[in-house]
Amino acid sequence: MSNAYQSEGVVSEEGANPFLEHLPSNTPVYRYDRQCDIESLLPPYSVEDRFIVLKHFPPETFAECEEELPQRCDYSPPLQILIITMPSLPHEEAAASFGAIITTLADEMKVYRRLANCGATRIDTPGRRKQANLSWKPARQGRKFPTVALEVGFSETTAKLEKDIAWWINESKGEVRMGVTVDIKRRSGCIEIKSWIPAFEPSLHRDYVAASGRHVVKNHTNNLPLPQIAQRVLFKRGRDNSGPTIEGEGLTIPFYTLLSDEPGEGERDFVLTAEMLLRKLAERVWDAIDDAEMIQAKERD
Repeated sequence: MSNAYQSEGVVSEEGANPFLEHLPSNTPVYRYDRQCDIESLLPPYSVEDRFIVLKHFPPETFAECEEELPQRCDYSPPLQILIITMPSLPHEEAAASFGAIITTLADEMKVYRRLANCGATRIDTPGRRKQANLSWKPARQGRKFPTVALEVGFSETTAKLEKDIAWWINESKGEVRMGVTVDIKRRSGCIEIKSWIPAFEPSLHRDYVAASGRHVVKNHTNNLPLPQIAQRVLFKRGRDNSGPTIEGEGLTIPFYTLLSDEPGEGERDFVLTAEMLLRKLAERVWDAIDDAEMIQAKERD
């Protein structure tokens, strides 16, 4: 394949498509063509995250070439729409830093072997095939969905981040017990971290046997209420040699929420204090933004 794609427009011209809702309005849209090289879609280096939309992308084609697709993918088989995400350096720094904190805390409690790092493992459902930035679950339990999922955004809207984390919690019917969003704003330098929990009782949405003996599956994920915010911490970058400011107390992931077990001796909740998140995540993300901007400036020269 040597032909290059030609854009058919941008997301803002696509109308009210819920799957594309909240993507940046200037996200380019293409019609899939087997004769064209998907690599030709990759844009120049960007400080922020970038997205590409491919319409009329057949499910069988996705299955055939998923390992060859660039970066991360979010795919709707019914709509035959593929969203390709090209995460930025600050985006990846935020995800890696959050993951490193979880690993450190697990090591301190000597429960690392009990924790499965799912990374960006894709989850397939009839309506969507999606990856989180990072995710975790108890090891050796045969769970499809993680117990905790992380979504990071740098340029995408807050609404899109919240929509994505709602999918994880509600599509899993509460098997994802907590979602975490890291929302990075380039202009202000603000980094907002939120944790999300189901707004329903997961046990009320399990399978059951009716009086007639018929097996019934309660699967009304579209009608479930949106997840609710459990915790919030905001980091504001200092300007003109002033130090950063923090709003909020940090983030706690209950031990049971992550590992499906009550903490034993020497074990406790995963407590990510505001100071810990500042030193081990926020400051590293700000450094990554500065670095990415210098790289972009060199690319222009």
